[in-house]
Amino acid sequence: MGGNSETEGGRQPEPGSATGLPAAVRPARRAVVAPLSPERFKIQFTVSAETREKLRRAQDLLRHQVPDGDPAEIFDRALTALLERLSKGKLAATERPREGKPPAEGSRHIPAEVRRQVWRRDGGRCAFVSKSGRRCAETGMLEFHHLKPYALGGEATVEGIELRCRRHNLHEAELVFGPRIPIAREPLTRCEGSG
Repeated sequence: MGGNSETEGGRQPEPGSATGLPAAVRPARRAVVAPLSPERFKIQFTVSAETREKLRRAQDLLRHQVPDGDPAEIFDRALTALLERLSKGKLAATERPREGKPPAEGSRHIPAEVRRQVWRRDGGRCAFVSKSGRRCAETGMLEFHHLKPYALGGEATVEGIELRCRRHNLHEAELVFGPRIPIAREPLTRCEGSG
């Protein structure tokens, strides 16, 4: 232990590793996002070899449109495509919405038109307002929240649904149904006599 240069477990620290932990175990460094001007930002992060190869392939495939292979331009195009896909899936975003059918009676399904209208109305952020009148500013981990809980007959209408961050959605559920009780899960075992 005293003069041994090996780390616990008998491994030598990896070259270039201050912690001596393998890359998969080392804590990830936070990305750097720094404003350079009101309209420009420096974004710096580390990627895997596989991600670097994807960038190189995208640069090659886009050479006719982005001759210099500018990573910022490719990153912007990739994020634009990703946001379009995610918006279609989560928010039912579309340029030509069809007239939707109301959900079947007793269904938890929130119709696409309701999701679109609620998202627009709530501005893509949690609509929870505290007793002091302060609205939550969270824009991540948003969920569609039944103002009257579904279990108590709440319907999936524009008037009956608001956006909530996960924390406030759970908070309001606990106000109605009480605190969640963690359930100790037993490992699944085979029943006697099962083949």
